[in-house]
Amino acid sequence: MKQKRISAALMSLVMALSLVGASGCSGTTSSSSPQLTSEPASSVSTPIVSSAPKESSNAKKSDAATVSNEPAISDSAPAPSSGALLKVNYLDVGQGDSEFIELPNGQTMLIDAGNPENGSGIVSYITSRGHNKIDYLIATHPHADHIGGMATVVDSLDIGTIYMPRTSDGDTPTTSVYKKLLTSIQSKGLKINTAKAGVSIVNTGSLSATMIAPNSTGYGDLNQYSAVIMLTYGKNKFLFMGDAGNTSESEIAADVSADVLKVGHHGSKTATSQKFLNKVHPKQAVIEVGSGNKYGHPTQQALNRLKSIGATVYRTDLCSTIVFTSDSNTITVNKSASSVKEQAPPSSKASTGKATLKSNATITPKSTAPAANNAQGITVYITNTGKKYHSAGCRYLSKSCIPISLSEAKAEGYIPCSRCNPPE
Repeated sequence: MKQKRISAALMSLVMALSLVGASGCSGTTSSSSPQLTSEPASSVSTPIVSSAPKESSNAKKSDAATVSNEPAISDSAPAPSSGALLKVNYLDVGQGDSEFIELPNGQTMLIDAGNPENGSGIVSYITSRGHNKIDYLIATHPHADHIGGMATVVDSLDIGTIYMPRTSDGDTPTTSVYKKLLTSIQSKGLKINTAKAGVSIVNTGSLSATMIAPNSTGYGDLNQYSAVIMLTYGKNKFLFMGDAGNTSESEIAADVSADVLKVGHHGSKTATSQKFLNKVHPKQAVIEVGSGNKYGHPTQQALNRLKSIGATVYRTDLCSTIVFTSDSNTITVNKSASSVKEQAPPSSKASTGKATLKSNATITPKSTAPAANNAQGITVYITNTGKKYHSAGCRYLSKSCIPISLSEAKAEGYIPCSRCNPPE
């Protein structure tokens, strides 16, 4: 009888909620992920998905997730202590997105959770770093390669506040992946807050996280509903775009300048417009993408735009999981050969909980003499131990992959690899 009540409550909730959903990211779902089909959306009017006080994992379970129009209620977050570090883990989940953030005030945030098969790997990655709670859980938009593993995360860890975007009635999700997530949320008696521009996730001391999109509803393009988040710690800024494309980018009125950009929509040609990129002007850009994906991500158009503003590009298909660390003034980046994909769980080294993985490099480009043939604008790759530089995809980059400009590589004495024949 209880299961019947839960099922009935779930269907009522699906009709009431107007969060986003469809069968995988438009042009982004991994070929290894289940293909989902959509059913006709409910035509009922939809209230704003609401916020509520956080509940611990052992809280009394209710038969349905709560929905209301009340503003978000959040616990008072502690301020970061002097010298505390912010760690942003861009997880290798194949053709999908997931970012696990260890905040400098001791709290945690998870933005997206990859594909359905990534759930257990993400949980293992998080717990290996000594965490069993996600204070802020954000589903940028319910495509299967962004929320696929989130039900497992909700089932396995203590969850604080949950954010998901609201859409028009016609975009109400009906996929099994989405329904499974709602079931997990309701089974813990948790509540859902609306993800939209102007929402302050955390703001304490020198730390803040604010949503700057979506700014509209009724897009008709599910990616445009993506929650876009600006994370600031002291002088350092990280921008997370989800799958937001040119339409959403054009609506953002907030300051988008950032040190590190999580590139929108896996580097598709319909995101990261030149106009928007000129405003962000990141020193570093991260593209979360699956190796050899059938969509051609990242596109050459997106890579060319990033190159034009001088950003160093890190890709999870080449470098696997990537960790950025900020002390509020300086950012360092660490590359790992591990991933959280089910077929390649975190390495034993990751289980130590240490932030430093394979290598370190400061975010500020090194000062080197100008090189001919625009070598400063050409990115090549080096390894932790080798003396040669390589082109992307070279087999010698399987264990470590460190982006560096061609001119820097030459200035530091690296020579071109004879196997992949990188530019000289």
